[in-house]
Formats: sequence, C-alpha cells, structure tokens
Amino acid sequence: MGDLKELFDMAAGLARGDFGSQLVEGKQESISVKERQKWVRVAAYTAQVLNSITDKFDEREVDRELAELEKLVDEASAKGKAAEGEEGAQQEEEPARPAEGQG
Repeated sequence: MGDLKELFDMAAGLARGDFGSQLVEGKQESISVKERQKWVRVAAYTAQVLNSITDKFDEREVDRELAELEKLVDEASAKGKAAEGEEGAQQEEEPARPAEGQG
C-alpha cells in the first residue's frame, strides 16, 4: 500500500505541474499538457485502487486492478506515441472501474 501511495503522490505532482520535466531514457524532457492528462488518469485510478483495497480484499480483484494500473502507468510514461499537435484526436479509453459487489 505504501508503494501505491507513493505512486499516487508522484502522479498527482506530475499532473499538477509540480515538476517541470521528467526523466525519459536518461534525459530530462518537459511534460506536455497531454502527458499531464495521462498522469491525472494514473492518479485517479491509483486512488480508486487504494480505496478498493481498503474496502474489500479480494486478491484476484486486486491483482486485476494492479495490472490495469501498471498499464496506465506504462501509457503515461511512454513518450510521444502521437504527435503533440493531435490533441483533438483523443483515443484514450476510461480505465476499468472496480466492479461493485464482487468479492
């Protein structure tokens, strides 16, 4: 749970603009608005996962949620899959939400 809290704090800081740049392949690069939006999604989903873990502890569900979170972190960390000017073509999907009543 401590690692998830650290991830949330880092993602929220990147989303807020607390950091002007991030380390990408060994060099500092500025963080675009689109990248900040991805970190907002990571922070939000991390909060959902933390909340879900504290509400119920279903190991399989936690594993699924952590896998989804890892995918979101990987996507947010990936640098420039699309050109920076293509902000109108948002193809991102909402992250899967924890199912109610499972467990």
